[in-house]
Amino acid sequence: EDVEGGDEEKKVEKKAVAVKSRPTPKQEKKAVSKKGNEGSSNAFDIFSGAFDNQALPDREAPKKPAVKKQAPPKQKKAPPGTPILVNWRANGDGSISGQIIDSPNFMNGEAITTSPIVKGTVESGEIVQTGSGSRYALD
Repeated sequence: EDVEGGDEEKKVEKKAVAVKSRPTPKQEKKAVSKKGNEGSSNAFDIFSGAFDNQALPDREAPKKPAVKKQAPPKQKKAPPGTPILVNWRANGDGSISGQIIDSPNFMNGEAITTSPIVKGTVESGEIVQTGSGSRYALD
């Protein structure tokens, strides 16, 4: 028996197996045609398979800068017994004209004009005082 000859036969057999396992050009063409349009180009090919088995990224809403809301000015409560002026207006001489509520001296809704204001700010929610010491809450 020739040992070297046996080795040579094994090499030839391996080569033959390797050649047989490769597809022939004819088989390659059939494989391409079975895959459909994969070999051809189409304007929509850029989208084919692009999103297969892929989750779309989460999109967060754009964050808006925090806008600090201004609280409405706090109305000062009139101390008990302090008359309230509603529908009032400031006069040129420093007095205030309006309708009075909760006064022991006038009926509710009666129109009055105060003497000139000497203390306090003449604006809604404030308490003002006249020269004679009368106090009014301005609504």
